[in-house]
Formats: sequence, structure tokens, C-alpha cells
Amino acid sequence: MSTKTTTRPPDTRAVRRVSLPDRIALRIGLWLILWSRRTTPVPMTVDFATRQRIERERREQQLRVLLRSGTMHLWR
Repeated sequence: MSTKTTTRPPDTRAVRRVSLPDRIALRIGLWLILWSRRTTPVPMTVDFATRQRIERERREQQLRVLLRSGTMHLWR
């Protein structure tokens, strides 16, 4: 093996500047990626029985709240 093929760390004194159009393009690209992930809704498939159970539990919770608030109103 030749001694000329040894690897050495890159020169840290050389400053590589990124052009303004490249920086703008990178920012726009990253913003579009983040925006598309944020605004894409994940469709949820809920079967009929589960939907009925959730609606029944919601109605029961609303009834409990109404009863408690009515009871507190009468108690005062």
C-alpha cells in the first residue's frame, strides 16, 4: 500500500459558503415537507359498533354533567 493514499481530515480553515438561492430553496423545501405532514389528515376507520358505543358514552357523560349542574343549582 502506498503512503500517498492515506486519508486525512478535511481542511477546517477552508470556509464553504452556501449561495443565497440554495439556502432559500432548502428552507422552502423543508417548510413544504413540514407543512404537508401537518395538514395531511390520517383517516380513521371506526366500525359501526364502536361509533355507537362512543356516542352512547358521550350522551351518558352529558347527562351526568347536566344532573350534577342541576343538583348544584338546587343545592344553592
